[in-house]
Amino acid sequence: MIEVVVTILILYLIYKLVFDFVVPVARTTSHFKSQVNEMRRMQEEQMRKQQQQAQNPTQQSKPSSTKNTTTTDGEYIDFEDIK
Repeated sequence: MIEVVVTILILYLIYKLVFDFVVPVARTTSHFKSQVNEMRRMQEEQMRKQQQQAQNPTQQSKPSSTKNTTTTDGEYIDFEDIK
């Protein structure tokens, strides 16, 4: 009788370990890997775009010429801390 209770207790502890620790860790790991792969893919895509722009400078867009920015040299606005 005691052997059955001990066996059931051990099986329960193994069940709890697997479903409360191992499965969530495995899910988190796979989620983290997929996010890292997505970030790597986006970074490679950005690098590819930059290389294409470097190879084709005539097709580059000119965002700095279309901006309407005004700068005033010598003008300083004092910054005050708000408490």
